[in-house]
Amino acid sequence: MFRLAEATPIATGHVREVYQHPDRPDLLIKVISGASIEERWNAAPWYRRLARSGPYKDFVREFREYVTAIHTGGYDSVPIARVVGLEMTDIGLGQVVEKVRGPDGGLAITLHDWVKAEGFTATTQAELEAFHARLLAHNVIAADLHAWNVVYGEDSRGGGPRLVMIDGFGEKNIIPHCSMSRAHNASRTTKKYERMLKRTRAEAPSR
Repeated sequence: MFRLAEATPIATGHVREVYQHPDRPDLLIKVISGASIEERWNAAPWYRRLARSGPYKDFVREFREYVTAIHTGGYDSVPIARVVGLEMTDIGLGQVVEKVRGPDGGLAITLHDWVKAEGFTATTQAELEAFHARLLAHNVIAADLHAWNVVYGEDSRGGGPRLVMIDGFGEKNIIPHCSMSRAHNASRTTKKYERMLKRTRAEAPSR
């Protein structure tokens, strides 16, 4: 069991806390926060508590999507972060993922922060187009596609820095219509991508 109770998260979201893996600098451990479990599970209406995996249903959803993306388009070009497995910690079940890294070995910069720092450049446009193409090639269900869930960096798959989705992927709909039709999913993904692109361009600083 990994001891994380006394550790400081290196990133915190509405649902999960992200910790550096104690033994592997190239890995992270994502843990569902206690407040999120209370709000989204213990205090939720009965119909939201039907999932057999309980508050860890997001782990199951993302692992399924990762496996599906590899099956559909191969391993090397998967546009979502590599899911390594599950480990027990002293603050709950943890999802182990590979760290997408920046040049200094730390967490890769988000698309939002990258554009804020460097502006919307020709490189940004090219990387976004390549990322969109990989999403479609791997038939990824990009449930929550926005500039805070996408980072620019590299991992063990090599090939230099690229845009990678680190959170918010997989089917969330009660009726899994995105899973049922690749063309339908591609259309929804493209609409979400175009919305993200428009917002990212609008938020870029003037140069």
